[in-house]
Amino acid sequence: MILIAVGNTHTLLARTHDGVHFDSIRVVTRLPPAEILHQPGLPWSGAPNREPIALGGVVPAALSAWREILSTAEVREPGPGFFHRAVPHGYHPPESLGFDRRCCLLAAALDFPGQDSIVIDMGTAIKIDLLAGGRFRGGRILPGVAMSLRSLHRGTALLPEVALDAPAEMLGNDTRSAMQAGVVHLFTDALRGAIADYRQHSPQAQILITGGDAEHWQPAIAGSFYQPHLLLRGFYLWIHDGAPP
Repeated sequence: MILIAVGNTHTLLARTHDGVHFDSIRVVTRLPPAEILHQPGLPWSGAPNREPIALGGVVPAALSAWREILSTAEVREPGPGFFHRAVPHGYHPPESLGFDRRCCLLAAALDFPGQDSIVIDMGTAIKIDLLAGGRFRGGRILPGVAMSLRSLHRGTALLPEVALDAPAEMLGNDTRSAMQAGVVHLFTDALRGAIADYRQHSPQAQILITGGDAEHWQPAIAGSFYQPHLLLRGFYLWIHDGAPP
């Protein structure tokens, strides 16, 4: 099966034979699907019409473009019913709970039955969600790391455009390093604070961290488990109504 998960910044394209191991690449979402399909290194060879495709995401215009170009393929899209049965919740309105959050929560719920989880997804936006007592209890959404650095640059006259490409010091001694230190420690404190708050409700909750920036951040979050394919795993389970691979 081929999985296409459309995010705000990047789209994940993956191929899997068992729902556990994924051959995946990330491409820029703003590229037209026709251009993406001609990029080298795609997780399938030849035409995608040869096997079923799962399509989901958070960018309606991009999803429409994918549906159009895949009109002759066997395309499956997840419906809300199975998620609600597998992960009961009180989110309002229910349809506004994002595709990416649903996938990660499903993987946590179905792969770790009976285990409470704090699910941290560090993408364009950072989502920190609590799954406890078999229910999704709610969460927090923060601007992502790159978005925060861009907003500092775009919202001021003199602050430069900065990329976070190295561990930041506690105290910056030039403008760039001060911006990096501010963003790194802002998010480190925000993640640790959320974990402390959530553990008041679920002291034994495990911490699962995923997303594009997760590998950089995971060492700073004590006791956390890096899950690079959490979204893809949840997407696969959702498409198959939770059936084991």
